[in-house]
Amino acid sequence: MTVERTVLDNGIAIVTEQVPYLRSATVGIWVPVGSRAETPADSGIAHCIEHMLFKGTPRRKAIDISRAIESVGGTMNAYTSREYTYFFAKSMEKDFPLLVDLLSDIYRHSLFDPAELAREKSVILQEILMVDDTPEEYLHDFFNASYWNGHPLGLPVQGMAESVDRFDRDRVEGYFRDRFRRRGIVVTVVGNLDHSGAAAEVENALGSMELREPWTPPPPSAPARGSFLKRKPLEQAHLCLGAPAVSRRSERVFAMDILNAILGGSSSSRLFQKVREERGLAYSVGSSLSVYADTGILEIYAGTGREHVLEVLELAGSIVDDLRRGGISDDDVALAKELIKGNTLLSLESTGYRMSFLAMNEMYLDRREPPEAILSRVDAVTPGQVRALAEELLPRERFALAALGDLPAGELAF
Repeated sequence: MTVERTVLDNGIAIVTEQVPYLRSATVGIWVPVGSRAETPADSGIAHCIEHMLFKGTPRRKAIDISRAIESVGGTMNAYTSREYTYFFAKSMEKDFPLLVDLLSDIYRHSLFDPAELAREKSVILQEILMVDDTPEEYLHDFFNASYWNGHPLGLPVQGMAESVDRFDRDRVEGYFRDRFRRRGIVVTVVGNLDHSGAAAEVENALGSMELREPWTPPPPSAPARGSFLKRKPLEQAHLCLGAPAVSRRSERVFAMDILNAILGGSSSSRLFQKVREERGLAYSVGSSLSVYADTGILEIYAGTGREHVLEVLELAGSIVDDLRRGGISDDDVALAKELIKGNTLLSLESTGYRMSFLAMNEMYLDRREPPEAILSRVDAVTPGQVRALAEELLPRERFALAALGDLPAGELAF
């Protein structure tokens, strides 16, 4: 597999990976703007733009965009995160010119029609209500809002009903032209395609765009500590613990992945085994890692009955204490490494994963390498590095707690 890069005169980076055995082509346009770029008044506007890019251009109505990609058996979609928004298309290799034409058309020429915007706002408001009705997702947003304490990283990606309801065409299109037309854009291409030919196709479609200087996000603020409780009449109590972790750019990010796998990132992890398998206190329990350009969060989640809340918190605390005090063996690290490498190798069968890997490397790490490079980076982590990271990151006082649902009376603490 060969990774190559071309940067156009307007700053757009084109990164391709030629994979000889693929018959498909996957193209993505990545814009380094997400909900982190918003204010409370604009909350959800990047996500709204993501929706509106599929709602028509001078050349194509919304239905024409769908029919164009489906007529060749392809797929097209988009996603908004806290730090970036991307939209992509996938079809057979022979349809690569159509993929570039479709994506460049919606990116350069979307109409943001007022009638379409009104309908799509209604769709997004239903999406917000769906999140509100899903305790795990609602808790995640509640935790982030509490943890980041007013910083844009705490805003929900989908937005808030009161902000989305105020969006009009001028506001949405103006935000798009301000934040989505800046340097830092990356185009990724994965397939059995020659780099020079693919880059020429993209340059023909996007090379004449005028882009402003990159947008710089506000630095992360100090996270809030303590407990944040929201009592609601639910069948369970939902618990989220979070502590500062390493950033996407950190050299220790692979040691962090290993630590997360040992803590709660797998079915053999400490949390899963002790909370679910040995005690039967929860169906859903584990840990996850969210990394951003300049910060990160290690999160622990569990859903349990009201009568088990204190026991789950104490058990999670004892697990964290044990790992912090050196309770990570060389065998633990070796198992976690094999898990991560195996998951990576399986993910390499997905062109979406390969495309995402190229984009993250270009936007945040200034690397040009195939995804298989992860394997050697994981192997290079030593047990001592994982134990040192646990000692640094896992003191209980670094964690904030958010809890939602049928909670026991009084305060909760970790």
